[in-house]
Amino acid sequence: MMAYQTILVHIDDTPRCAARVELASDLAAAGNAHLVGLYLPVLPADLSYAVINRQNLQAALDRQTISDQHHEQDARQKFEAIAARAGATAEWRAPQGLADDLAALHARHADLIVLGQHDGQAPAAPVAERFNENLILASGRPVLVVPYTGPVPHRFRSILIAWNGSRESARAVGDAMPLLERADRVTAAIIDPTNVEPRLDAPNTNALIDYLSRHGVSAAFEAIPASHEVGVDKAGVGELLLTRAADVAADLIVMGCYGHARLRELVMGGVTRTLLRSMTVPTLLSH
Repeated sequence: MMAYQTILVHIDDTPRCAARVELASDLAAAGNAHLVGLYLPVLPADLSYAVINRQNLQAALDRQTISDQHHEQDARQKFEAIAARAGATAEWRAPQGLADDLAALHARHADLIVLGQHDGQAPAAPVAERFNENLILASGRPVLVVPYTGPVPHRFRSILIAWNGSRESARAVGDAMPLLERADRVTAAIIDPTNVEPRLDAPNTNALIDYLSRHGVSAAFEAIPASHEVGVDKAGVGELLLTRAADVAADLIVMGCYGHARLRELVMGGVTRTLLRSMTVPTLLSH
């Protein structure tokens, strides 16, 4: 079986952090992987990420009080305790600098990144709203995002693949292989918003079946028809995917994501944005 050798999990001070650390620890222990906890500087709540530049952001970070050190010590103790219970070898990192830059740098030296879904209702968001999107595009690594509500499995038994034959979806399947090989059930859903009735006999479908089977993964395939309205509104495709995940009791969605960043303006595909904002189960995304 394929295995991740290094798993990096983002650490913050939110109560939900423990759930994703437990998941990351269990994944690391199951694959004998090295677990890295990355604790990043907190963006001051009184500043708008949309209007600050790097110079005054760094100045704001420099003004953080001694309470930040207390939060870090507390977060480290919790992280190390969870990792020890799972039997995972763990490493703590708490670099100083710009959160987005630090996250991308450390992520590039890991096989899998575990993040928490951004919670816009949180009293004080630990990172900027587009932190996850930035990291997906900048890291070159698969990113597993854990929802901010609902149960988090310790093992993924039922996985739904969003497949459209694109480079991004192919990359996602390859990146998720260590999880797919351990799943009890895998469903590959063909979703094509340009086609009201996607065909299961599409040219790349049999090739994907064969590819998965050579890894010992037996996948069921199905077509999810999209109405004309959904075809126009790609966010609707994301909603269809979430609905189908519930129908097949999937505890993980695997999908490729389209996007690019130019002149610091992030452009992310509509389906990806829908999943990041409305996810109901953990989602592995690859770019």
